Amino acid sequence: MNNRLRFTTRMLVTAALLVSLDVVFARFLRFYTPGALDRISLQFLPNALAGAIFGPVGGALICVVGDTVGMLINPDASGFIPLITLACAARGAIYGLFLYRKEPGFVRTLAAVATVTVVVELGMMPVFLSVLYGNAWRAVLIGKLPWRLVSIPAFAGVLTAVFRALKSAKVLRPMQREHS
Repeated sequence: MNNRLRFTTRMLVTAALLVSLDVVFARFLRFYTPGALDRISLQFLPNALAGAIFGPVGGALICVVGDTVGMLINPDASGFIPLITLACAARGAIYGLFLYRKEPGFVRTLAAVATVTVVVELGMMPVFLSVLYGNAWRAVLIGKLPWRLVSIPAFAGVLTAVFRALKSAKVLRPMQREHS
């Protein structure tokens, strides 16, 4: 068994596509909740796909590259924030832990989305935002909580539908095998 990682053209193109989707969804196709306490986007799709295809380490790396490229292309007022990039890495790693080389049914996908929501969106992000901007983390958490609780089953449903479509098109498994 060869333990060296081989980068194929398909892997590099897939990773670049996921980074591009991350940037577009997070930076350009988004909106904010009232009070601007939370950003709503489809960024979870490329993040979950990165984890499912490339595993926890690859998913984390793709999410970090997506955050960094997004900041370079479309910086917001705060500039590059390593804490936020760390949260992005955690998001990709968690999706990879739940979805890599496993059947992504609704229950597994729901567990992945719920874990990302609790650990990253309701755990890390409120604390990081309070450190960065001086807001009380409880206030940030309370502002995020209603949307994030509603988003868990919605995101899981969307991800399950995407995984089923990729499975029926026989796209997901060949990419996972190629990455192994």
